Amino acid sequence: MTRHLAHLRSHVARPFLITFSGIDGAGKTTQIEYLAAYLQERGLGVSRLTFWDDVAIWSRMRAGIGHRALDFGRVDTTADSSFSPKNNKHVRNRYLTAVRSGFYILDVARLRRLLATPEIQNSDVVIFDRYIYDQIANIYSQSFTARIYSKILLSQTPAPDVAFVLDASPAAAFARKPEYPLEFVLQNRQNFLRLRELVPQLIIVPDAAAEDVRDEISCHLRRSRLAEHALFEGRIEATGDNAVVPPQSSCRVRNHPTASV
Repeated sequence: MTRHLAHLRSHVARPFLITFSGIDGAGKTTQIEYLAAYLQERGLGVSRLTFWDDVAIWSRMRAGIGHRALDFGRVDTTADSSFSPKNNKHVRNRYLTAVRSGFYILDVARLRRLLATPEIQNSDVVIFDRYIYDQIANIYSQSFTARIYSKILLSQTPAPDVAFVLDASPAAAFARKPEYPLEFVLQNRQNFLRLRELVPQLIIVPDAAAEDVRDEISCHLRRSRLAEHALFEGRIEATGDNAVVPPQSSCRVRNHPTASV
């Protein structure tokens, strides 16, 4: 087993970078936990990172910046006291967009430094809960300026080996995690789907039951270099009491990412 693992690691360039993006309540945490457990059981060193906690510059200060922006003019928001957002990303105006755009450049610089650290370089697999794609989705629009800025930001961002966007019904996601106004969730979902216009390699996993989403993820990873030497002989399955055998995946990637569901 030890010799097999060493042989496997010698053929998997390290670290293998996997990212999960999508609207709040899409099920990212659940899928990350399944995948991390699966890989660790096979002897691979897995580092789990959260973009907001491990990468974002001055995250505590940025968490309240949306409310302070109210002093700079009218803000388009439907939030009320019943919401307890983590970072007020639903609060928008020109001032905030400019400030966030500057922060995102700093985030990318910090991301590059983080991925170059010995701890991360010695990992076999790095799994990100959110990535720069989520930041871009917060401010993305069809304007020429927004698209150019997004392309510049992406050109400086280390490209993941596999990047998933978990799609979900906005209403269902909002019911599971009512952290932001539904109107924002609807727009945010559309922005995530439109990101494939800028990043064609993004894998949009259709809304489905958790086990079907897991099987879809497994299908794509079996097609990646991580699957060399039978690492993914079968599907990714939940461990313990939650173990299931989902149906065979067809690796369905949405051909029309801006289509409404």
